[in-house]
Amino acid sequence: MGSIRMHLKFDPSVVMYLVIIDKLLAKRADLLKVRPSEKFFDMIREQVVAHVAEGAEPPKEIASAIMNIADDIISHREVTLKAGDYIALMSYAKANKLL
Repeated sequence: MGSIRMHLKFDPSVVMYLVIIDKLLAKRADLLKVRPSEKFFDMIREQVVAHVAEGAEPPKEIASAIMNIADDIISHREVTLKAGDYIALMSYAKANKLL
């Protein structure tokens, strides 16, 4: 299969469906304050390309987020993240020292 190139960057201040209950906010407030790094976007890009081009399964912690992003891109829509997907991606990136 030919190579796939995609522009993947989004404004993290515009996370759609941002409804965060107090318990979740208390546990993850630090993740909402961190500005995503280029490594963060590279990680997402790599996971999306692997999923779309190679049929690779994303890590279970971020599988839903990666599949939602891939769906937006394949459908030629602007990438829209739900709050839960954003928190999952940021948690995964933090655990893998990508922030």
